Amino acid sequence: MTDKLLLLNGPEGLVHLLPFLFNYHPENSVVLAGITPTGTPLGFVRTDLPADPALWPSMAEELVAYQQDDAASFLFPTHRLVAYICPDPDDPDYGPQSRLTHQPIADHLREACGRLGLALSEAIYVTRSRYWSMLTTGPNDGHPIPEPPAELDSTSLPRSSDVLKSLAPATGTRATAMAATLDTAVRAMHADILSNGHQNVVDDAIDLVTTTIGELVTGAWQAKDTPDDLAARLLLALQYDDVRNTGLMHCEEHELAAANELWLALARRCPASYTDHAAIPLALHVFTAWALGDEATSRLALRAADTCLPDQDLTRFLLGRFNSGSSFHHLREHLREHRVTRGNPVTG
Repeated sequence: MTDKLLLLNGPEGLVHLLPFLFNYHPENSVVLAGITPTGTPLGFVRTDLPADPALWPSMAEELVAYQQDDAASFLFPTHRLVAYICPDPDDPDYGPQSRLTHQPIADHLREACGRLGLALSEAIYVTRSRYWSMLTTGPNDGHPIPEPPAELDSTSLPRSSDVLKSLAPATGTRATAMAATLDTAVRAMHADILSNGHQNVVDDAIDLVTTTIGELVTGAWQAKDTPDDLAARLLLALQYDDVRNTGLMHCEEHELAAANELWLALARRCPASYTDHAAIPLALHVFTAWALGDEATSRLALRAADTCLPDQDLTRFLLGRFNSGSSFHHLREHLREHRVTRGNPVTG
């Protein structure tokens, strides 16, 4: 975030600031951001907007407690808070009616802040074209979001709902065919395990991942054209930790774009009956998107991966890296060492 983003002049300025906190426009989200006494944004936390109103009070308590702890680490005990409530654009009541429906969330946040001695200075309901201040009485149809100043123009930033839809798995006849191919691949893998043992299967899978990425790097074919039988074998292979880690190790500059496209193609190929198998390729897509500097996609893909398989090791690891501000380049040095140890040094 640049110094240009510290121009927080009333609700309009706060609305313009929101997408720059994430490098995307959050939707179906509740966001709590800290503001220092000098008007500087100080940390933020986001969660999905719960559909069940019974969850709203506990969500508010958790967000405020997290933000208080985060602010304490920055030594700004007198900071104020700004809340953003961003509805799901697929909500049939999207707009004024959904604003009224979600009004209690602002009240829960204000009460939670009061119990901890914090000030909720603003709560803003934000749709794609309008905003409402939820702590004051205003027009029922809200205010149009005005054109931002040039330094706060966010038109090039993606919307979270659109990115998440682009990460969604295959549907229809393609999904049916892929499910059948995966069923066949599962039977073949089980037979291979019985005949040759797990370790031989893992070793062959590591070779398959390495060969596939190598061919993609050379341009022999494109990831989107991966045959279904090969995609099925890779999806099953990546469920092994050693194979997944091999995927992580292919993180050199000349490999990243090809690997990123492969992980995304595999995740999209997963049908609903194999949703949990999409978690690993999505997490690997998180990693390569981060390495390529696409933080917006990487954070949203992390959400998608956690939805496919909650609390899996790789997503928790990557979330910890993001939240701690770790450098990709430092992690790559660590992965290079492991790659050499496994007898697969960097080439190309």
